[in-house]
Parts: sequence; structure tokens; C-alpha cells
Amino acid sequence: MPTYVAVFALVLAYVALVAAYVALRTLAKLRRATTIIARGTRGPDGQMSLVELTERNSARTEVVAEEIADLRAMVADGLHAGPPKPVEGRQGALENLALVRYDAFGEMSGRLSFSLALLDGKGDGVTISAIAGSSDTRVYAKGVADGKGEHELTPEEQQAVSSALSRRRPLLGRKAS
Repeated sequence: MPTYVAVFALVLAYVALVAAYVALRTLAKLRRATTIIARGTRGPDGQMSLVELTERNSARTEVVAEEIADLRAMVADGLHAGPPKPVEGRQGALENLALVRYDAFGEMSGRLSFSLALLDGKGDGVTISAIAGSSDTRVYAKGVADGKGEHELTPEEQQAVSSALSRRRPLLGRKAS
């Protein structure tokens, strides 16, 4: 029973991370669009007109609406562990995901530690690692650009990134070697 609760909590955390990532990406796109609108209409330097920006943002809004619908469907379907299906036109969307569970210390068992890679189609994203010890758990996040860590990646984090980039499914990986 505790295993089911832990798996449910992990899946719920995964859905929350995906939703937060989508929200942050959308916010960044809207900020960029607001900056462009504030600059004005098309001029000699080639900036877009307000009409062109509106059309472009309408298309982006439709893509975000599809992503939200995918997330709602995942929750409604009992929190399936699989990520949303890749859809063309979703630049920067999480497409490559992998989770590697392992025992970080000899005294712990049950593969309670994990490294999660959340990457877009270009290999940019983040790794999140939780190291479970006997008295505490520590969580680390490291940026990934073009499939390489911005900081040195642990072997488990590197395995998660490699697995995500090779588009292996299912989400759960095997013990790191």
C-alpha cells in the first residue's frame, strides 16, 4: 500500500511539474510578446505590426490550450504516467522525459532516490534529483542545454538525460550502473 501511495505522489508531482513548466514557458512568451507590442508597429527595423502579433499570439494560445487539455485528460484518466503526446508546433514543450531510480547509499534500499530529466526537443531543460538518506532527503536541480549539464551531472542524471534524448518510453528507467 505505501508503494501505491508513493507512486501516486510521484505521478501527481510529475503532473504538477509539467503544469508549472508549461505555465512558466507561456509566461516568458507573453512577456516577450508584450515587449514587442510596446516597441510599436512595423518600421524600418522590421518589427511586427500589432495585427501580426495578435495572429501569432492567437496561434500560441491555441497550442497552450491543447497542452492544458492534455494535462486535464491525464488527470481525468487516473494520472497515467506517460507524458503528453508530442504535437508539431509546440516549440519548447516537454517532449523528452526520463526517470532513473536508484539507491544512493548502502544503508537505504528500495530505490528511493531518483533523477528526473525534463527536456524539450532541442535537449534543453532541467534535471531534478532527490537523494534519500536515512534521516533526510535532499533535492537538486541542474539546467541542461543541448543535452549537456550546465553543471557537472552525476552518472544517474546523465543516464536520465541520455534516456530522455533517446526518447525511450516508458518513463521509468532502470537502476544506474
